[in-house]
Amino acid sequence: MPRISIVFAAPLLLASCGDAVLLANQTKTVAAPREAVFAKMFGDDGAFAGLPLVTNGGSDRLYELVVEKSDPMWAQIAPKQRPDAYKVKIAVQMDIPREAHMIYSVDDGALATGLKFNFEELAPDRTRVTFTIDELTGDDTDGLAVNTGKLRGIARDALRKLDAFDAAKDAV
Repeated sequence: MPRISIVFAAPLLLASCGDAVLLANQTKTVAAPREAVFAKMFGDDGAFAGLPLVTNGGSDRLYELVVEKSDPMWAQIAPKQRPDAYKVKIAVQMDIPREAHMIYSVDDGALATGLKFNFEELAPDRTRVTFTIDELTGDDTDGLAVNTGKLRGIARDALRKLDAFDAAKDAV
């Protein structure tokens, strides 16, 4: 069941409308230790829960879901603008508690985009979280653009978890 929810989220990363330039970086500073902030956003009930764990090196983890053309879920995840595509990969690379990076890749990187969250410790009780969207890269990206509304939704849902912490000012 979790695999299905991830499959439904993946197409949100690619669509035929929008422009990646319109989505600016989002930053929020909270009064909490970096480890607590990371755990709140990407703990067991985090945005990427449900993806299969491929490697676990302690603080370095890689979660990955690969859907090939022969998979019954292909129609739900394949980019409509690339009917000749053969594989879609959704990967989440985590460097706990410093970074979480979601990557959406078609045909082994022929087309790729992603979401990145960085966690910077400003003080033991203050953390800056920065969210960015990777540029759409690859061959034949004409007609494909990141659907910024959907990406903003994914980012907003993750960043909304920061509301559990008090806001803090950045160091001057």
